[in-house]
Amino acid sequence: MQGLAARLGCTVADHCELYGQFKPALLGSFSGLALTLKEFGGRWDKVERVYVFASWPMLEAALEYCIRHKEEARPSI
Repeated sequence: MQGLAARLGCTVADHCELYGQFKPALLGSFSGLALTLKEFGGRWDKVERVYVFASWPMLEAALEYCIRHKEEARPSI
């Protein structure tokens, strides 16, 4: 999954919630991705500046969608 995130200029990591619960998180530059990440269940953590997801499959689905959308938007030569 780190490879998917890297294609968007981001990284993934475990984020520790207040009560010790670890959840998948996306760190990095989110320019133009915020609405999509929220649609896939991402929650913005203002303090840590990461998007936190309920599960790894949800984060993976968001990354795959963002990459697919980015590739479709790329002009063909």
